[in-house]
Amino acid sequence: MGDEAFDEAAFDAWLAGDPRCRPAYDTMWRRIMGSDMDAALQAYGRPGGSGHAWLVGGMTVLLVMLGGYQSLPLIALYLAQPQDYSVADGKVRAVTLADGTQLTLGGGAQVKIRYTRHDRVVELTQGTLYAKVAHDARRPFRIDTGNARIVDVGTSFEVSNKPGSVRVAVASGVVRFGRNGWFDTPIQLQARQAAILDKAGLNRIADVKPDEVARWRGEWMEYRGAPLRQVIADLQSLSPLPIDITDKGLAEKPVSGRIRLTDPVGQLENLSITHAFRIHKTENALALSKR
Repeated sequence: MGDEAFDEAAFDAWLAGDPRCRPAYDTMWRRIMGSDMDAALQAYGRPGGSGHAWLVGGMTVLLVMLGGYQSLPLIALYLAQPQDYSVADGKVRAVTLADGTQLTLGGGAQVKIRYTRHDRVVELTQGTLYAKVAHDARRPFRIDTGNARIVDVGTSFEVSNKPGSVRVAVASGVVRFGRNGWFDTPIQLQARQAAILDKAGLNRIADVKPDEVARWRGEWMEYRGAPLRQVIADLQSLSPLPIDITDKGLAEKPVSGRIRLTDPVGQLENLSITHAFRIHKTENALALSKR
């Protein structure tokens, strides 16, 4: 984190030199870079008593020594008092932050927000949010989901954090989206572009129209002969699991009526009756197939 060239081979050798190094480093890094890891750090220090405590404490001191003054923004972020916001499943909540940034929360979203003189950080532990970010060139705005990081470059976009996957769709502007780590290269997404990070890696997915991003903000949507695939795309954001249509013919079935996008599971069950398809729930998805 300083100005010196990074020696990746030496770092890997250090990690491999002692079995305590990797868990100590991972714990320290999550604690510094995330806002919801107090319990993880405390739990790590508890079982081994003072031995673990001095190791973690030493890592923190080392971070400060290596980073020098450049580490001060991280320490300020570490010490900042978070603001917590959440929304019940099936509801939508609008939040305006101190800088004018507007967040819309859905899908049981839970967020912690830390603002300092140098950073604006939102930690999305679960659920979905739509962000309309107030531009501030001096303070980047980022969203962390644990294993993913989204950095705003002045834009409005949607982030959906589900077990095993994080999805980002951009309505306007530009964001950088990638894994939350040192060595992973993020991708840059512009308006109309979307991507997903899951077990298959970080990949672009089908483009979206700006007015189709986070339609759930209005809670209800009226369709007139829209293909089922379009309705499913709108239900995806707040669905607890990805929704897969296994039959192309089923995907093109026309749908008309008012759909409550904040109740994806209930609406799927209703649609399965009126459009004659089965819902098969697996550990990783809701699969729709013809009866």
